[in-house]
Amino acid sequence: MSVQDYKQVIDRVLAGDFDEATDEERRQAVERIVQLSAVAAGAVAFQPIPLLDTVLVSPIQIAMVQAIGRIHGHKLDEKSILEMLSTFGASILAQNVILSAAKFVPVFGWLTAVSMAYALTWAIGEVSDYYFREGRGVSSEELRERFQSVYKAKKSEKEASLKEAGSDRLKDRLAQLKEALDAGLLTEEEFEQKRRDILAAV
Repeated sequence: MSVQDYKQVIDRVLAGDFDEATDEERRQAVERIVQLSAVAAGAVAFQPIPLLDTVLVSPIQIAMVQAIGRIHGHKLDEKSILEMLSTFGASILAQNVILSAAKFVPVFGWLTAVSMAYALTWAIGEVSDYYFREGRGVSSEELRERFQSVYKAKKSEKEASLKEAGSDRLKDRLAQLKEALDAGLLTEEEFEQKRRDILAAV
């Protein structure tokens, strides 16, 4: 799924009317949004440049939280979302430090960053859903504990998936893709789409 496809899904959620939705319908909508957002964050985090992750991942996370809030009947601006993320230890600054540090380990650092971005985004989604479902009256301590628990579980899950797929095989596939781009066999747009497809399948 491309970033544009992801954005279209988010836009549909933000434009939707969930006033009469059942709890199950809301649950399914949130589940879809969190899954899409985590995959999108993991895909864009593969780029090798430290400090660029926040620029790419943050808009995905902010749109995700807005969508989840909308599903539960809340409308939040960006400032409110950033304050909320800080409440349970997922501030943009903290994420920037974590993801950028991983990038300084060649190749495998990028793979670690993918699992971190995926897990951070998933944890933000799950905890945001819990926060809204509980009427926004949950303590900061409980939110932080829940966030850390989900983050660790999803990071381990993603790392196991990457390991099972074989990091060397993944690196070879991406290298072949880059060679095709350099040889003029792919356009920049086709290269980016195929790269995201490979990462999303991991």
